[in-house]
Amino acid sequence: MALERKIQDLLARRTELSERLSNLEIMKVETNQRVYSRIKGDYDDQLNEVLGKLGAEKGSLEGKVSDLTKKINDLEKKHQSESDLVEELQIRARLREHDENDPSFQKELDSATSERNSTADELDGFRSELGDLKKVLRDVEDATQGKGAPSKSKKKPEADDDSLDELDLDDDLDLDDEADEDDDSVKCPSCAHVNPPQKLFCEECGAALDEDETLDDEFDLLDDSDLDL
Repeated sequence: MALERKIQDLLARRTELSERLSNLEIMKVETNQRVYSRIKGDYDDQLNEVLGKLGAEKGSLEGKVSDLTKKINDLEKKHQSESDLVEELQIRARLREHDENDPSFQKELDSATSERNSTADELDGFRSELGDLKKVLRDVEDATQGKGAPSKSKKKPEADDDSLDELDLDDDLDLDDEADEDDDSVKCPSCAHVNPPQKLFCEECGAALDEDETLDDEFDLLDDSDLDL
């Protein structure tokens, strides 16, 4: 159990240093930058040292888990064999092959039962120890993967007001240009085709685009005598 105690002490130290680093990060805004950097560097070095020791002990812990697993497998086979022997003796006695009151038979049955129970108790102890070792191993894996160190979030840079104003102005200019183009364009009264500015005839059907001027010209052809009539 010395290995487990050593690892538990390292895990506790890792948690302590991680909490100190997290609290230091909160105090950063009110701490002298030189002092902050010195303290953070000290804690980072200590934390890396602890993580290094945990990583070194991880191999020993994995080896111990492997050995204990093999031992449990062997004991389970032994327990199964001992249980079968006890059951076999009991069945033979029920079949009248053995006399249950015979002291020699009773001694054999008691011995087989005692060995079976002893192996069962040993199995329970090893299984409990294996569960504890696996839990410690998971803690070590979490610690050595950097889960104990405080994370730093990167803040997305915000655009300054001048940049936003320039963007807004550019958008306004683009909208104004589009509005001007829409105002200068000429829609054909005949086919509804939209023609570029200053076109006199439709590009699509050739119809005159300025109806007002055409109507004015027709009225100008009428002389005064026609109006008198």
